[in-house]
Amino acid sequence: GRAQRQFVNCSLGILARVRRRQQAEVLLDHLGTIRTLSRTQTRLEELTREEEWPAAISLLLECIKVSSTYKHFTAIAQLSTKLGDTLVMTEELLDTALAKQCSNFQAANYAKLQEAYSLLGKTQTATDQLLMHFTTATHNTSWQVVYGHVCLMQDLPRPPPYPDLCREVQQESFLPCLTDLVRALWGIMLSYHSLVQWHRKGWVEEKEDSIATQQYTRNKLEAGLGRIWQDVQSKVKQFVLGSDLSQFSIESFLHFLDLLHRLIMVGQELTSGASLGGQEMNNTNSALLQDSLVQQCLNYFSSYHTSRLEELATHLDNEGWTICPVKHTFSYQLLAEFSHLNTLRSPSKSTNGSSSLFQQFSNSGTPFDSLCQESLEEDILLEGGENSGYQDSDSEDDLSEEQKQELVEENKDTGRTGLTPLARLPSASTTTSSPLSGLTVSNTAIMVLRLVGRYSHMMKVLTPIAGEVWRGICQLFEFYLYTVNMFFSRDLLDTEQNVYSVRLRETLTNIYSTVVLHEVRDGEQGLRVVGCVREATLSPGVQLEGGDRDCSHGLPARVVGVESAVFLATQLTSLRHLLSLSDNTQAVDMFYTNTVAAAVDLRCPVYLAGVSHCLNTDSLLAQMAKVSWDLRDVVSQHSQYVDHLLHQLQMFSSRLVKLGMLVPLPTSLQVVLWEQATRVASTMFVDGFSSAKKCTNEGRALMQLDYRQFVIKLEKLSGLKPVPFQQFVSNYIKAYYIPENELGQWVEEHQEYSTAQLRALVAATAYNNNKTKQKLNSLINDLSDRIRR
Repeated sequence: GRAQRQFVNCSLGILARVRRRQQAEVLLDHLGTIRTLSRTQTRLEELTREEEWPAAISLLLECIKVSSTYKHFTAIAQLSTKLGDTLVMTEELLDTALAKQCSNFQAANYAKLQEAYSLLGKTQTATDQLLMHFTTATHNTSWQVVYGHVCLMQDLPRPPPYPDLCREVQQESFLPCLTDLVRALWGIMLSYHSLVQWHRKGWVEEKEDSIATQQYTRNKLEAGLGRIWQDVQSKVKQFVLGSDLSQFSIESFLHFLDLLHRLIMVGQELTSGASLGGQEMNNTNSALLQDSLVQQCLNYFSSYHTSRLEELATHLDNEGWTICPVKHTFSYQLLAEFSHLNTLRSPSKSTNGSSSLFQQFSNSGTPFDSLCQESLEEDILLEGGENSGYQDSDSEDDLSEEQKQELVEENKDTGRTGLTPLARLPSASTTTSSPLSGLTVSNTAIMVLRLVGRYSHMMKVLTPIAGEVWRGICQLFEFYLYTVNMFFSRDLLDTEQNVYSVRLRETLTNIYSTVVLHEVRDGEQGLRVVGCVREATLSPGVQLEGGDRDCSHGLPARVVGVESAVFLATQLTSLRHLLSLSDNTQAVDMFYTNTVAAAVDLRCPVYLAGVSHCLNTDSLLAQMAKVSWDLRDVVSQHSQYVDHLLHQLQMFSSRLVKLGMLVPLPTSLQVVLWEQATRVASTMFVDGFSSAKKCTNEGRALMQLDYRQFVIKLEKLSGLKPVPFQQFVSNYIKAYYIPENELGQWVEEHQEYSTAQLRALVAATAYNNNKTKQKLNSLINDLSDRIRR
C-alpha cells in the first residue's frame, strides 16, 4: 500500500509539474504577443513614414483583432485603447496623403491609398473626401498664387478674401499672375484627369470591391469632372473681373484672350470624357468663363475698333501711294499678327501628334507655355539686290532725249505743232531700264492686313463676340475700298460714270450709308449723324491732274491704290476659311460676293479717270470739227486727226514704259490700261462724229475709213486683238442709215450712248420730220432720267 501511495504521489507530482510547465509556456506565449503588440506602434510609424499604407492598415487591424482576444488582461485593455487612437491617427495620415494627390497625382501611391481604404471598408468615404480635397486645393492654390503676386507690389496688413485680393492686383502684374494661376490650376485638373483615368482602368478590369461601390465611385468621380471645371472657371472669372481690361494694350489683351482660350480648351477636354450627363454639362457650361466676360471684351473691342478706324483715316490722309518693297512671296502668313494660326491649334492638331492636351503635357510643361514665347520677327521686305528693282524713278533719266522732247511738245497745243511720223517714234523696247515685277502693295494696305490679323485672332479666341469682330473686319476693308475710289475717280467725267459695274456702285453706296460719317435728314427730328469714321482726304503731295513732272496724271498712285485694294481682296479670299461665322454664314457670303469681289471692278473707273487725262481729246475734237463731212466723192485717205490721235497713243505707250519702272505692270494690267485708252478714243470718235452739222453718205464712209485706220494701227501699237469697243463706234455710224420709224427702237436698245450723242443722231436722221424728232427727244430724256435713277 505504501509503495502504491508513493507511486501515485510521484505520478501526480509529475503531472503537476507538466501542467505548470504548460501554463508557463502559454503565459510566455501570451507575454510574447503582448510584447509584440506593445512594439506595434514603432512598426506602424515606420510603415506610415514609408507610405506603405496597406501594410500599416493590415498590421493595425490585426493587432486590434488580437487585442480583443486578450482583453481580459489589464495591460491589453490599455493597449486596445491605444491601438484605437493609433487607427484614428493613421486614418488622418491617410487623408493627408490623399489630399497630396490633388496637386501631384502619383499612380503608385494612389493605388496604395485605395487598397488601404478598401481594407478599412471606407472606399466610398475616401471618394467623398477626395472631392472635398480637390475643391479645397483649387481655392487654396488660387489664393496663394494671387497673394504672392500682390505681396510683390504692396504690403497687406491682413490677408483679404479671394475676391478682394483679386482687386488688389496691379495692371503690370495681371498677365504674369494670370499665367501662374492657370498653370497652377492646370496641375490640379491634370491630377484629377489622371486619377479618373486610373479608376476607369480599374473599372474595366473589375478591380473594385463590389458593384455598388464601383457604381458609387464612378458616379461621384464623373460628376466631379464638371465640378472641378466649374471651380476653376469661378476662380479665374473672379480674378479677371477684379481688373479693368480697358487700359490694356492690344498685345496684352490678345495674350489674355489666348490664355483664356487655351484654359477653356483644357476644360472642354476634361469634361468631354464624362458620361452623357457630363457631356450635356460640357455643352452648356464650358463657355461660362467666356460668357461672363463678353460685355467687358465687347466694350474693349468697340473702343479699339473706333480708334483703329480713325487711325486708318489718318494713314490714308498721309498715304503717298507708293509701293512698299515687300518680297514677291509676301502674304498674310508672313505677318506676326497671323502667328496665332500656328499657336492656337485645337487639341487634335497638337504639334507632336498627341490627340490630347493631357497626354501631351502629362509629364512636363503646361499647355500655356507656348503662349508665353516671344513671336518670331517678320521678314517681309526685300533686301539688298532684291530691292534694286524699286529704285526712285521720279527722274527723267529713264527716257531718251527724243522721248523727253516729245513729252514737252505734247504739253503744248498739238494742233499748232508739227507731228513726228509714227515710224520715227521710239518703241517700248528702246528703254534700257528693266520694268518692275512683284506685288503692288501700299503701306496702308499692309496696315489693314495687320488689323485683319488681330481681328481674326479675337474671332478665334472669343467666339461670343465673333460677329462684332467680323463686322469690324468688313468695315476696315470697305473703308479702304471706298477711299481708293473717292481719291482716284473724283476726276471721272459725268459722261463716264456708266463704267461703274452695278455691283461696285451698290457696294460704294452701301459703304457710304453705313460706314462713312455724314448727316441725314430724319423726318421732323432734323439732321442726325450716321456712320462710324470720317472721310479721308488725299495728301497734297499726290498729284492727279497733270502737275507731276512726268505728266502721268497720277497713274502710279492710281495703280498702287487700286492694286492694293485688289491685293487685300485676294488675301481676304485666302482667309475665308478662317473668318467663318457658324451662326451667320449668309453675312460672310454676301460680303465676299459683293464687297470683296467688287475690288477688281475699281480698275475701270479709276484707270479711265487717269488715262482720259493722258489723251488731249479736246484738241482732237476741235480738229474733227474742222473736217468736212458733207463730201460728194468717196476719198481713200484718212483724216489728219487720226494721226494726231495715234501719236498721242504712242506717247501713252511711252508713259506705260516709264510707269512700269515705277510700279509693277503685269500684262493683264497693261491690257486694262490699254482698254481704257481705247474707251477714251472710241468715245472721242463718237463725240466727234455726233458734232457733224452736215454729213453725206460719202462723209459716213470717211468716218468708217478713219476709224478703220485707227483700229489697224492701234492693234500693232497696243497688242490688243481684237480692239475693244469697235461695236460702240461702228453701231453709231451705222445708225445714221436706220429709217426714221426704226430709230426709236434702236435708241431704246442702245443706252450706252450719252444723251448728247443720241440727240445729235436724231437731229441728223430726222431733220425733215419735227414730230418724229420731238418724240425721239422725249424718249431720250426719259431714258436719261431712268439711267440717273
